[in-house]
Amino acid sequence: MSDLLRKSSPSGVLFFLILLFLTGGGCSLIPPSAVSSEDMRNRHHFDRAMIRIDQDLDQGHLNDARHLVEIWSHFSGLDASMKDRLAAKKEKVNRAFALYDTGQATQLEKLGRYNEALQKIREARTEEPGWSSLVNEENLIRIRITAQTSMAPDWKSMIRRLMVLKTRDPSDPDLEKTLAWAWASLSETQFAGGKYRQALLSAREALTFDAQNARAATVRHSISRMLEEWTDEGEKKFRRNDLRGSIALFRKTLAIDPSWSRARKDLSMASEAAGVEIHRTDNK
Repeated sequence: MSDLLRKSSPSGVLFFLILLFLTGGGCSLIPPSAVSSEDMRNRHHFDRAMIRIDQDLDQGHLNDARHLVEIWSHFSGLDASMKDRLAAKKEKVNRAFALYDTGQATQLEKLGRYNEALQKIREARTEEPGWSSLVNEENLIRIRITAQTSMAPDWKSMIRRLMVLKTRDPSDPDLEKTLAWAWASLSETQFAGGKYRQALLSAREALTFDAQNARAATVRHSISRMLEEWTDEGEKKFRRNDLRGSIALFRKTLAIDPSWSRARKDLSMASEAAGVEIHRTDNK
């Protein structure tokens, strides 16, 4: 090699030395230390995210946990072990959502809101398709809805007969109690079938005959809670500038109870804001 160097021109020697330096590992466009430090930083952030997911789940912050899972699912620098850990966290988050939705469904069933309970069970099934118990629960709710809905004509028929008797004896207190019972039963049936407007009207009828009727009061209270939830959600959408979504919820609320003053005021405000937005867009 020394003879070759002595016979070569100075420029040739320089080229040879550079080539030797590059092929010998003395130079790299990306230093190995830089690559490893970047990997270490990514793994550090990943480890912290996995811990945070567990913390969010423990604290009931399910949406935050899912958000972290979705962020890291789009990260291209995960190795095989990191992908396995992320997949396990995703299953854990899905399970937590399924349990939450099932719990919500149970509470809605207790309130007689079977259609909403059915929707929650469906949402739980999308999270955990393999849970056979959810299939059974969905079938049970469907049976209850069918049974309750089929009773409506009977209650209406009974109420008509009772009203005929009342015209004959308007001062019969037992008859008024019976009418309250029939109207309350019809209200529960309509509520279970998702006919919330009719259920509210029937509950009010029951309470005119018996102001202490607990079943009618429960239906009325359940509908009021539902309308409060819709109005709250509509106001949240309004604050996020989702005018179309907020208006839809306020109208949905007023379709059940046109006297719901809060929703009426919110609808007026949201409609005015939407009109301003449309006017601004048209004049651009």
